[in-house]
Amino acid sequence: MRAITFLIVSSLVLFSCKKKDLEPTPTPDKFISMTIQPFFGNGNLFLDSIYTTAEGYQVKFTDIKCYLSGIGNDTVQLSQAVLFDYRETGTLLMRKIGDYTKFSNLQGSIGVISSLNHSDPSAFPNDSPLNISNAGPMHWGWNPGYIFLNIEGKVDTIADGNPLFDHSFSFHIGTDAYLQTFNFSNLSWLNPSANEYVLPLKLNLSQLLQNNGQNIDLKTEFLTHTASGQELLTQKVVQNFKQSLSPY
Repeated sequence: MRAITFLIVSSLVLFSCKKKDLEPTPTPDKFISMTIQPFFGNGNLFLDSIYTTAEGYQVKFTDIKCYLSGIGNDTVQLSQAVLFDYRETGTLLMRKIGDYTKFSNLQGSIGVISSLNHSDPSAFPNDSPLNISNAGPMHWGWNPGYIFLNIEGKVDTIADGNPLFDHSFSFHIGTDAYLQTFNFSNLSWLNPSANEYVLPLKLNLSQLLQNNGQNIDLKTEFLTHTASGQELLTQKVVQNFKQSLSPY
């Protein structure tokens, strides 16, 4: 009887071991991230640091925020919406589990697409950047919806070598009319560590101020909250911002 019991137990153990051997090893999750590195000219831009514009003004940026939405390729969505907040989260735009091989091309919008822009901001999930608790001052209210771009800073327009920063500038852009689309193709995702793939984007703020003859002179063009009468500057800001954002 003992011999029979031993044989039964041994068989069960052997079967269990063989079953485990046949089970596939779980594949580790692969994370995909997108980053935005602000530049001014050829160097990295840091908030509160001083740079020189084409007009010779001394300028410093104090806040850079923007929404991107509807990010994906023709068939697969990568993200419904993301919020870039350079002061709060640095260069990180988003990070999630996913397959980078599906996103050699990316399309999306700078701003919040209309269907989301006019949704109840308190109805989004708690972890959504569109939830009112996360959007904070990047949401204006029910009618205009979200602020798409928020770029603020100070400028010294008196080129005497003594930066007094006599002007503040504030570009707050929103409403459906100023939504801009982007289309990035033939993208190269970096693989800085195991199971991590990163798509780095750059945002050149010197191009925001001077781009193909569509220049913004901060001495006279320093304020738009997308109000009536501010259309010309608003259009300059959104078009120049679009040209300033690109893959590395």
